[in-house]
Amino acid sequence: MKSRTVKQTDIGTIPEEWEIVSLGDVCSKIGSGITPRGAEKVYKQSGIALIRSQNVYNNSFRKEGLVYLDEATAREMENVAVEREDVLLNITGDSVARCCTVPEEILPARVNQHVSIIRTDGGEVNPVFLRYYLTNPRMQATMLSLGESGGTRNALTKGMIERFLIPKPALVEQTEIARVLSNFDSKIELNQQMNRTLESIGTAIFKHWFTDFEFPNEQGRPYKYSGGAMVYSEELGREIPSGWGADRLGNHSIIKGRIGWKGLQVSEYVEEGPFIVGGTQLVNNRVNWDECPRVPQTRYDESPEIMLRRGDILMTKDGTHSSIINQMYLWNYFKSYAFGSLVESRVEGSVIPHLYQRDITEMTIVLPTSRIASQFEAAANAIQGRFDANSENSRSLNKMRDFLLPKFMSGKVRVPVEVR
Repeated sequence: MKSRTVKQTDIGTIPEEWEIVSLGDVCSKIGSGITPRGAEKVYKQSGIALIRSQNVYNNSFRKEGLVYLDEATAREMENVAVEREDVLLNITGDSVARCCTVPEEILPARVNQHVSIIRTDGGEVNPVFLRYYLTNPRMQATMLSLGESGGTRNALTKGMIERFLIPKPALVEQTEIARVLSNFDSKIELNQQMNRTLESIGTAIFKHWFTDFEFPNEQGRPYKYSGGAMVYSEELGREIPSGWGADRLGNHSIIKGRIGWKGLQVSEYVEEGPFIVGGTQLVNNRVNWDECPRVPQTRYDESPEIMLRRGDILMTKDGTHSSIINQMYLWNYFKSYAFGSLVESRVEGSVIPHLYQRDITEMTIVLPTSRIASQFEAAANAIQGRFDANSENSRSLNKMRDFLLPKFMSGKVRVPVEVR
């Protein structure tokens, strides 16, 4: 039976039998990576992974932007090699304090100078327990405060990390806490994998129907393969199915650039209020609402002409492009290779790639018959429905995990280790 007696410590109230230790006393390695000789010039498309701060998120490793080194360069960085179960901590810049463990499929790997490796003594501290403790809101606030104290650039030093105080329950309890929290993240990751598969299916169907023109004919067979009639489209410069058309996108949609909110300053952002969505918040065809700032209601009301409605399309005009819409045909068109090629042709040679509204409104798109459009919409809506259900389930799991995390780490909620 666990003791209900608690004690006050430098990290708050914890169970009487828990210890408090400095991170430096229970780790075999704490240290940042290095910049490879030659910097970006030595990056490869494959080889030994080089993990950078953009790959490290709280309790999540992101492969987007992952670069690679050849074996010779990796050997020069052997002292910053990542091992299984290492905890990675971002130590500089705006992403300071983000923390995750390394997926085994990424190994072998190295880290650059913006990421620190924290390697625990497995007999003292469970590395997954440590990672969850470092992502606990209280510890995140501590690290962010420390990072801001060092000058103009947010930074955590090796000395700071070594002096971090952490709770140390019995190893069996640490392991059980890590297991319970990991179950939430495993289910969230499974939902994300299913959603990636669903998106791939939707993209494949769109290409099969509207690029290859192998949509089901009246007999349910692939149209073009079965000898369906094709006609040449002057507007598109290629053959399309008989009965289909082509037209400017501007004739079938209302397209607005961001106007209004003149003079809006970052200092005006608030904790609660309507969202403002920028290009950096459009990631992988979705809005990352967690990264969207909020504006006061009075500011929001100044510009009704750019208030979003259900089904609106959002697309970045500068830099890389992304989109999110509910009109399924257009959404999938904007994600297609054909649209990407059109965009590339418009921005090629620009120092800063930029799309003007006229670039979009003047794009010519293929228009299927209403029967095919309706069939595709039904199929795409079914995929989207499952996608949304998975996303909602992940949000619920996230909330439950985030609710339990600080309670587990303070001992206010104890896991039943005696049963195991």
